[in-house]
Amino acid sequence: MASIQRIKSSITGRISFRVQVRRTGFPSQSLTFPVQVEAKRWAKHVEARIRRERYAILTPFANVVERYRKEVLADLTESARRGRELHLAWWTRRFRNRGFAAIDQVEIAKGRDALALEKPLSGNRFNGGRRPKTYPSRHVRSPATVNRYLASLSHLFTVAMHEWNLVERHPVREVKRHSEPLGRARFLTDSERRQLLAHCKKSRWPQLYFLVLLAISTGARRSELIKLKWSDITLSGRRSEIHVSESKNGDARFLPLIGHSLAIVRAMKRRRPPATSYLFPAPNGSDRPYRGFDKHWYEALDAAGILDFRFHDLRHTCASYLAGDGASLLEIADVLGHRSLRMTLRYTHLGTGHKRTRLTRMVQGRGL
Repeated sequence: MASIQRIKSSITGRISFRVQVRRTGFPSQSLTFPVQVEAKRWAKHVEARIRRERYAILTPFANVVERYRKEVLADLTESARRGRELHLAWWTRRFRNRGFAAIDQVEIAKGRDALALEKPLSGNRFNGGRRPKTYPSRHVRSPATVNRYLASLSHLFTVAMHEWNLVERHPVREVKRHSEPLGRARFLTDSERRQLLAHCKKSRWPQLYFLVLLAISTGARRSELIKLKWSDITLSGRRSEIHVSESKNGDARFLPLIGHSLAIVRAMKRRRPPATSYLFPAPNGSDRPYRGFDKHWYEALDAAGILDFRFHDLRHTCASYLAGDGASLLEIADVLGHRSLRMTLRYTHLGTGHKRTRLTRMVQGRGL
């Protein structure tokens, strides 16, 4: 595959060594060295790289993803692993039998555009296949979601390039990401909150009221609340709190238990079944979290007449109430567990009343 030619200059009389490496399916490469040892070393390096690339081209994309699942995803938290597995499952359906190293930025860009246009089903069917009118049966992926799919694919190529030596280039880095807006900040008005909580109390799932109340009063994410165990709860006077050990960004944090939520937790603990370790266990009696409460949630929304509202908007509601009560961006970010203030900036306009009061006091005090 590699040939080394000894060359003598007709002008200077110096000896050099020209290496040519040829392999079917790969471009021919050549380079000239003053020393034969360097020429042989370079030839071995190029041949080894071609062998790796040939192996990667022949190795199906699905095989590389399976190795990534076993060696990389196994070390992640459950929530992080679930998200990446969802993303990589989509890319596997698209590239399953393609050679891993043969996938280029053009194909990935086409996949990015297909993701943005695809309208996946969301949620589970219930009530005999009938969805309440507020339940979003179909939606288009947001720019942020498309970027998360690209990020998972990018990390797969990063590992394959730097740790497994399967490829020499990173095609995902050459694909442009979508620009992401700050996102919506839909929150409950006071009247909507009262209506929703009233109908949550009437739900066929008795714990829906407590779950919604806890989401509003702590700003915790749905996944964080559903996975709460009694071992995460501390009830000791002024230090009553929830320990969120596994959050979306991997940071643990403590959330104070205050007001009605604290009273409900104390009452629940007194009548808690001995075999139950979760705050919100499955209704069938098994000791696992109840993830499929959507039907009860959307029934309560319908009964309250609240439109265009998602469970995650309860988190926005908590932040919006904090901003309206004069909390700073740092305080809101601390409650929500944001690593960056950029996500918290969407609530700044809600504190304008307090800013106006402070500025008025300052202007009047100085005669401005």
